[in-house]
Amino acid sequence: MPAQSPPGEQYGDDDFAESVERTPLLPAAPKSSSSATGSHTHGTGHQEIVSPIEPRIDAVPILQRPGVIIVILYIIVFVASASGGFQNISMTRIFEDILCRRYYNRGNDEPIDEEMCKIDAIQSDLAYLFAIQFSLNAGVSVLTALPWGIAADKIGRRVIFAIGLIGMGMALLWIMVVGWFSQTLSPRMVWLSPIAYLLGGGNPVLLATINSMVVDIVPESERSGSFMRVHGASMVGNLISPALASILMASTGPWPPITLAFFLTTLPAFAIFLIPETLKLKRQSDDNGLSGGRTFKADLAETLRELKKSVTIFSSTSTIIILLITMLQLSLVQSTLQFLSQFASKRYHIPIAQTGYIQSTYGAAFIAVSFFILPFVSSAVLRPGAPAFLRIHDDKRRDLVFSRASYLVSTVAAFILGLSTSLPMFIFGLTILAFGASGEGFLKSIATLYVTTTQRTRLFTILGLAAFASDLWVSPALAALFSLGMRLGGIWIGLPYFGLSVLCVVMFSLSLFLDLPSSPMASEESDFDETLDVESRHIRNRQAA
Repeated sequence: MPAQSPPGEQYGDDDFAESVERTPLLPAAPKSSSSATGSHTHGTGHQEIVSPIEPRIDAVPILQRPGVIIVILYIIVFVASASGGFQNISMTRIFEDILCRRYYNRGNDEPIDEEMCKIDAIQSDLAYLFAIQFSLNAGVSVLTALPWGIAADKIGRRVIFAIGLIGMGMALLWIMVVGWFSQTLSPRMVWLSPIAYLLGGGNPVLLATINSMVVDIVPESERSGSFMRVHGASMVGNLISPALASILMASTGPWPPITLAFFLTTLPAFAIFLIPETLKLKRQSDDNGLSGGRTFKADLAETLRELKKSVTIFSSTSTIIILLITMLQLSLVQSTLQFLSQFASKRYHIPIAQTGYIQSTYGAAFIAVSFFILPFVSSAVLRPGAPAFLRIHDDKRRDLVFSRASYLVSTVAAFILGLSTSLPMFIFGLTILAFGASGEGFLKSIATLYVTTTQRTRLFTILGLAAFASDLWVSPALAALFSLGMRLGGIWIGLPYFGLSVLCVVMFSLSLFLDLPSSPMASEESDFDETLDVESRHIRNRQAA
């Protein structure tokens, strides 16, 4: 999605598809009766519920076929994800130039060589500037995810998705304003941009909304493939945009790419209205017949109760370990985004405009591993004909082995990145890192073994929020290690990646304490009884009111 790829975008496996297919964004409100919702019945007896926002968008052309709807969603995800590559590289160069001119006391009309901006003081300020901004983005997004998620389940997916993108577009617009009026505004004014994330909730809500829209319209048997294609559309957008940004910056400078990023961020906010409201379609297929409306306050109270109850999921040592590993894994993602451009430009003395090719190389390696190499290997080791020393007898044990192996591979890759004294060696390290980072899905698969099927939505919601929240410390930690490494000099400039290697060792060590459950968790029947009990309580509360 825009700005940076959220950790949650890695969700694309069967377990995630199964977890989200049972509930919408948040616990769903009971459906109102015909008279309350404005529904009407066709001659066939099929009841249609009219969206309360439908009259506002009657003039917008709507394509009704589910197959066309899902294709439009793929395109929207691709465009929104592509905006991140254009934004990160151009934004890094713009504010590097601003800090550089302030350091040398140069005006905007005076030429200044980019190489002069690579001194330690400027690079340290630049690293902290973005680290604090990303941390503030994460904090605001996590705090606002819950109310905006409730809103998406009440008034519709499209509206909340559009509001979220507009909020992110406003944040980027403010960053552009600070950069354009750099002689008047302090660069630290970009730290006010996360305020715009109060409008829509940022990446966590966008990701959850897209997933909910897929669940609303795609049949159960096809959801796993649809989630994988959504993930693929996001990865392709992230793959090509850094290279395209580098090509554009080489001839036009950083301002046209960041302007393009703004339009790519906001355009999907309008394109989403080309499709019908999927929440309405979801309600059409719901025949539980419960009546009586619910207020936002009631939804919020119920959601808080559900979140409180969700804490019980992490009652075992293994689930706590999985939560801790999830909070550490974001460091792998962040080290390949905006930070990579600044680090590579500083260490290897190349223009920031050329670092997009490096990011695209990593993206290509990641896609090759995630969609071709890893699926082939993971299925090959389960085959009876596999060599004895490679064969794994069941998929649960395979997931555990592969997840541990991914942390070892990431440890080696991060150490190579820290040691790399040449750009080819650094690119080689990134290629190895793609093998380690691609193993994230195996941990999610393991996590589902410790909960029942109907608890998976709660599990993935908490893990997703934990991953986003961990950026409160990940980006500042990378900036601090980068600044310390520059002060120490020499090989220690690679200290951020040495630190990343240590974190991978910690993740591997934690994974050694994961014990696969010997038997399934409580049956789904007991969870179903619990769900019925919750619904019965809702009915009694409404009757009492």
